[in-house]
Formats: sequence, structure tokens, C-alpha cells
Amino acid sequence: MSYKTEMSSNSSTTKELLFISCADHLEPLLKEELHALGLTDLRMGFRGIYAPSTMQNIFTINYLSRLATRVMLPLTHFSCPDPETLYQEARKIPWLDYLDETKTFAIDANIKHPLIRNSLYGAQLVKDAICDTIREKKGARPSIDTKNPDVQINLFLQNKRATLSFDTSGAPLYKRGWKESSGEAGVPETLAAAILMHAKYSEKEILCDPFCGAGTFLIEAAMIATRTPAGFFRKNWGFTHLPTFNPTQWDAFKAHWDAQRRPIPSQSIIGSDSDATSFRLCKEHLRKTGFEKEVLLLHTPVAKFSPPQSPTLLITDPPFGKRLHAPPQIYQDLGHFLKTKCPAAPWGFLLTSSYHLVKASGCTVLSEWPLQHGGLSVTLYQLK
Repeated sequence: MSYKTEMSSNSSTTKELLFISCADHLEPLLKEELHALGLTDLRMGFRGIYAPSTMQNIFTINYLSRLATRVMLPLTHFSCPDPETLYQEARKIPWLDYLDETKTFAIDANIKHPLIRNSLYGAQLVKDAICDTIREKKGARPSIDTKNPDVQINLFLQNKRATLSFDTSGAPLYKRGWKESSGEAGVPETLAAAILMHAKYSEKEILCDPFCGAGTFLIEAAMIATRTPAGFFRKNWGFTHLPTFNPTQWDAFKAHWDAQRRPIPSQSIIGSDSDATSFRLCKEHLRKTGFEKEVLLLHTPVAKFSPPQSPTLLITDPPFGKRLHAPPQIYQDLGHFLKTKCPAAPWGFLLTSSYHLVKASGCTVLSEWPLQHGGLSVTLYQLK
């Protein structure tokens, strides 16, 4: 029996819809990606996409989506006029289906309500409902762990309408499982993947990042090129605590997609950085992911960077503005590099919050894409 046949036999579509969250401005790209992964009946939402609730979709999005942040499974929707209603409605959920007194949990709350003005207060009400319910039946209560919980619950309360959801991802999906540290103001993996997709990156390109930092663009590109699933390096998932979770189905699903991995030409992805700490961190990340052969890493400033083969695509996230107090000279050197060292590249992509630094590069701006990065409004500039 194939994993698809086995999965479909136990995965009935319900009236509920999964909510797949993403960073602001990425909704259209996420919807396009989910379509490419075989999902249907998708609906656009605010900072996310709605999709039919099946275990097949839960596995697919969590393991294969490079853009999704979390995959929420709604447990209940209700009208919530006051705090007491929130507590009582939360008590109605059969929490022992999802966790018991031996497990840890955490609650993420997003609240806009006239009587529940503090998200911490709303989360506390739900926490009390969960603990009281389980203590009455088991004689003990589960513990809170905000950093690494077994089960993550989400409360969304807007305009006196509440939704309590089970987070099937657990840790957010931008945590791929390989990054020890991102360095200062490092770009998250989901944003790096979105930029690579926007730039139409494929394994046919010779990709270059002359400000590679912790190596996020390099490793995300290597994962795309080698068809490595986005969740390949992760160990833990929220969906393993669902009552409908079947380990045999999951193992078959994972084995099927892991078998799709393939090699790519050596050193078809090139990165450099002048900072010694970033260089060591990137080197460690390449070792941890096993991409040392696919990625060529050099310790050099962009002004002295001379790739052994001409890049066909440049994507980079150089220091900018308040983030790292970047001098215009860095952007001048970057513009010179793009013009002289990348003759095969019709354009490059530059992520920054400062247009005057982009002008310092001396390159022509072909397009702009507004994004969010570390709480800052930034722009991806396509340069010629």
C-alpha cells in the first residue's frame, strides 16, 4: 500500500479549515507554493492561507512548505463576550485527547477585546481551563514550558469571536533544525526561501551571496536545488500529539519525500563574508547540513571577492541602516562586484531598508518588493 493510499483511508476532510500562517506580504507566494505541493480548495487570509483539514495536508505543509510559519488546526470557535465565557468554552475541549499531566504546553495569544485587554491574561484563562480539566480527571496538572513545549495552543480573539487552535507545527517552521545561531539580525529561513522563489532560483543557477552571514541563503538554496524537504533536519513536530496521528503513516510519508533528494554540481552555490565570526558560523552550518561540497565558502570582503566561476544570480542581505550601521562604501563595492564579477547575471537581488544605500551601489532598480525583517519594513530590490 502506498503512503498516499494509506493516508487517504484515514484522512477525512472536515468542515474545519487549517490556517497556514506566513510572514506579511507572503500570502500570494505561499498559496502558489501550496498549489504546487498538491493542495486544493485554498483560500487567502490575512497573513496566511486556509486549507482543508486532513492529515495528508498537515504532513505536507509542515514537512515540505518552505514559506509557512505555522499550521493551525482549529479546535473550537465561539462567541466570547467576557473572560468567564473564554474560560468555560475552553473547558469544553477534551484536552486529554491532546496532552496529559505528564506533558508540557504553552499558549500563544493574539487578542483584541474590550474586557480582555492583555494577551497574557487571555492566555492565563485558557491555561487555567486546561489545567483544571486535566487535574479533575487525572489528579495532577500539566506544566507550562514556553520555550520547548510538547504541545502549543493558539488563542485568536478578535471582535468578541474566539478560536482555539492546536499548533500542528510545534516550533515555528522557520526553525529548520540546522541553525545554531543566526548571528546579528540574520534573515529567517522562510524569508530567505521566499526571496529565492521570487527570484526564480533553480539548480541551474550559479548563485552568489557576498554577505552570507550564517549561511541562510546558501543553505536554503542548497535545500531547494537538492530537493531536500524544508523539515528534513527537524526532529519534533506538534502533530505527533494529535489523537489521529499514525506513526506508520508519518514514517512512510517522510521516507517517500526524503528519497526525492538528489545531488547538484559541486560549488554551484558561492558565498563569502568578511566577518570572522559569521564565516565560522556559516562553515559550521554547512558541515551540519552536509552541504560543504555544494557550497563554496570564502572568507573575504566583497571588494576582494573573486568567484572561481561567474554567478548567474546574486541574492544578498548586506548590513543596513540601524541594523548594523553599514557605510555606503559597502554598497559601492557591491555594485562594482555585480557589474564586474557577475557578467552572466542579468540582475541581482538586494534586501535592505535604505534606498539611499541602494543608490550608492550605482545600479539601476528594476523592481521593489516590500517585506518585513526582524520587525523592520524592508524592501527587496531587483538591480541591473
